[in-house]
Amino acid sequence: MRLFTRELGSGPRTAALVHGASESSTAWHDFASILVEKHDLSLILVDQRGHGESPRSDSYTLETFTQDLIDTLPVGLDLLIGQSLGGRVAAEAAPALAPRRFIGIDPGFAVSWRFGMAMRLMNRVRPLMSRAAIRRAGIKRTGAGSIDRQMANWDAWDSRMVPYLATTGRRTEYTPRPPAVPSTIVLAEDSVVVSPERAREFGDLGWDVRTLPGAPHDMHIQMPTQLAALLDDLLTA
Repeated sequence: MRLFTRELGSGPRTAALVHGASESSTAWHDFASILVEKHDLSLILVDQRGHGESPRSDSYTLETFTQDLIDTLPVGLDLLIGQSLGGRVAAEAAPALAPRRFIGIDPGFAVSWRFGMAMRLMNRVRPLMSRAAIRRAGIKRTGAGSIDRQMANWDAWDSRMVPYLATTGRRTEYTPRPPAVPSTIVLAEDSVVVSPERAREFGDLGWDVRTLPGAPHDMHIQMPTQLAALLDDLLTA
């Protein structure tokens, strides 16, 4: 499937950004601004299938999400960056897309049963959540703009994919292996998708493994400045 994409910036290097489940390309708003304004990058912002302005589908498997990226993005990107679900499928697509570097932001390499239950619960209660409730819950704490973007993304999201995504990580964990391309993963302080044991395995296999202190799973939304600072050596030409 060819995905809907947005382009931003006009710099000499190109990065593609792949969002997580329930979001869209707009979730990168603050982080993308830093990449363009400070690092002079050109960006390709992807809406994954069933999200944002991309088509809906009757199939939401990891294989279809991965193939969509291969069908949509150019080979040889300077950076391929994905968060959560986007990090998992971008890692799977990296051998075919051959970017100069892959960066996974708390990539969804595994889904614990607790995380899967939380996904199912959030899918039930999100239609009832007001902006005030979101603020009280501490979700998307970067201000009213990010809350509005998240609510719009929820409205545009095909939540039929939740049952599959809530269980697939347990069945098909991303097995540690030597990276096909130079690869960095940035983990939340208490990551629910990459355990400390798995992180050590990735590091031993040649992955650049970093942790952002105090960061939640969606650090690209809640802590974009700190995330960009942690990746400064990779983002700077």
